[in-house]
Amino acid sequence: MKFFWKIYFSFTILFVISFGFFGTWMIQRTFEKSYQKALEDGEWDNQMYQLAFEMNLNSLGEAYQTESMIPVMADNVTQNLGSSGNIYRIYNSEGTQLYESQNSSIQDREVLDALSATQPCSYGLRRIGTKTWLMYACRSEVNGQVYLLESLTDISDIYEERESNYDWYVIMMLVLTAVMTVLVFAVTHFLTTSIASLSHTTRRFTSGALDARASERGGDEIADLARDFNRMADTISDKMNELTLQAKKQEDFTASFAHELKTPLTSIIGYADMLRTMDCTKEETLEAAHYIFQQGKRLESLSFKLLELIVSDKQEYTFRKLKPGGLLAEAVQLTKVQREERGIRLTGRIEGGWIFGEHDLLLSVFTNLLDNARKAVEDRGTITLRGRGYGDSYLFLIRDNGCGMASEEISRITEAFYMIDKSRARKEGGAGLGMTLCSRILRLHRARWRIVSRPGEGTVIAIRFPSRPCKEEGERI
Repeated sequence: MKFFWKIYFSFTILFVISFGFFGTWMIQRTFEKSYQKALEDGEWDNQMYQLAFEMNLNSLGEAYQTESMIPVMADNVTQNLGSSGNIYRIYNSEGTQLYESQNSSIQDREVLDALSATQPCSYGLRRIGTKTWLMYACRSEVNGQVYLLESLTDISDIYEERESNYDWYVIMMLVLTAVMTVLVFAVTHFLTTSIASLSHTTRRFTSGALDARASERGGDEIADLARDFNRMADTISDKMNELTLQAKKQEDFTASFAHELKTPLTSIIGYADMLRTMDCTKEETLEAAHYIFQQGKRLESLSFKLLELIVSDKQEYTFRKLKPGGLLAEAVQLTKVQREERGIRLTGRIEGGWIFGEHDLLLSVFTNLLDNARKAVEDRGTITLRGRGYGDSYLFLIRDNGCGMASEEISRITEAFYMIDKSRARKEGGAGLGMTLCSRILRLHRARWRIVSRPGEGTVIAIRFPSRPCKEEGERI
């Protein structure tokens, strides 16, 4: 058999086998990942629902913690969680339904019956008609009263997507096989043809035409060189694009930094010049000194934040086993004076458990979050803390009844120097770096977090830490 036909049949057979195996594997893998994500999201949503339910129920006081108040309170909880399309139900300890967020005929007691004091959470899948429901349930105890919380999530789209992908793949497999037999025939015909334009392409590339690429025809050493040249050219182009993007980011960061320095420096220079050139009264002198001190503290805070951002990216840390209660108590103590000055009340409960991380970094996270909550609430406002362990994870909840923020602002608050209310943030001594630092530290600890906020109603920040190390305890990462 001629070499031409050997290449032709080899390529065609290899394509059919590889594409068939790889496509089936990819569809199944995509389905499994989507299914696992649905399980994790369902568990996360149920835990958020449980914590919010217990916090709201505790806030009513024992005198109002009656079954008749459960529907009213539960409606408020589901509204705060947002319109996810989930169905939420609440049962008493005897299994009597007290609340349902949406009217539904879906009834299956197997998941609820699996709950017990030793197994506080359970889940299951139910196929009802053309829909598949993920049912999560947990056991919650408030002041000695046991409630069963159930959430139902429609995950039918995952199964429908898998079936659609299989149908689409069969059609595409037939079409591509027919097309590829023709293309492989054409390609093999030119595999032995040398690439005459390689030298010309090289000269174009060196003269500045970075999009110049060699034609990759043929199967000899020249063809290999052409492919190597193209990979090299792609790498160089990508690196140059990365350098351009990094330079742009650095330029934006420098411009923002210079802008943040300009305002306090202008105030310091202006008031210092007034003290130097004018005969001021005692009150004017004290006022000028106050502004100079205030702006100086702002510059100091900015320098500390920048230093923490730099160190968090470059320093090696040793993760240890930490008690959440002790860690949060330190952060509460560090922010106590500023809260008491404005009469802000701090409530909550941190249950026992463990998290793995670096003490000083996590202390910085909670200090920043508590300080942001203080800045968001009005005088005599309320900040609520809650923490609970869930097997291999620990969930923190920080809630305030402050000004809140719009949904489009939530995605931007981790940008360096981004401030929702610049005048208020600068008055409080902020520089727009606190949430950037928190985001980097939480990413370093492999922690998940979610921010739920509504303008005028307040903000809830949920952080989920792993309760076991991703690496060996004490290992540097």
